[in-house]
Amino acid sequence: MIPVRSPRRGLILGLAITLGCVSGLGLLAGSLYLLFYGSEGACEEPGARERLARVSAAAPAAAAGTAPVAERTGAECMDDSGDPWMTANSVYTHGGDVQPLITHYWDTATADGWKPVGTRGDAPERFRGVSGMCFRKDLAGEPALLRVGSAGHGEVLVAVESALDGSSMDC
Repeated sequence: MIPVRSPRRGLILGLAITLGCVSGLGLLAGSLYLLFYGSEGACEEPGARERLARVSAAAPAAAAGTAPVAERTGAECMDDSGDPWMTANSVYTHGGDVQPLITHYWDTATADGWKPVGTRGDAPERFRGVSGMCFRKDLAGEPALLRVGSAGHGEVLVAVESALDGSSMDC
C-alpha cells in the first residue's frame, strides 16, 4: 500500500521548470505539464488510500487448494503513465488443473456483482491469455476491473484495478 511516484513524472516536471526558468515561459510549461500529466502526487491525493483499500477488499476469495505467494501479492497506486491507477494483485499457487479455478472465480465474481467481459465458454482461453478473464463492476461509484488468469506455471493472478480519475479501463 505504498504510493509510487514515477521517475518519469519528476523528469518531466524538472524539464518544465527548467524551460520556465530559461525562457520565461513558466506558466505555459506548468500548464502543459498539468494538461498532459495531471496534478503532482495524484496517488497522494486525499481519499486515494481509502480507494486503494476498497480496491484491495473487492477481490474474490481464493479458490480452494491454492496458496498465496506473499512476495507477489500487494496493492499500490501507480502514476507512471500520466494516468494514475490502482491495483491490488494476489498471486496463488495451484495444483495445475485450471478448470476448477476458472469455475470458482467465474461463479464467485458473478455472484458478487462483477459483470464478465466475454462468455463463460471463452473463459478457459481468456484465463490462459495475456489479460486473463475480465470482469467489470463499480466500486463505490468508480469503475473497476477484475482480472483472473494464469501467472505462469502453477500460478494464478487475481487483480482488481481502478483508474484514480474514475475513468473506465480496458480489459
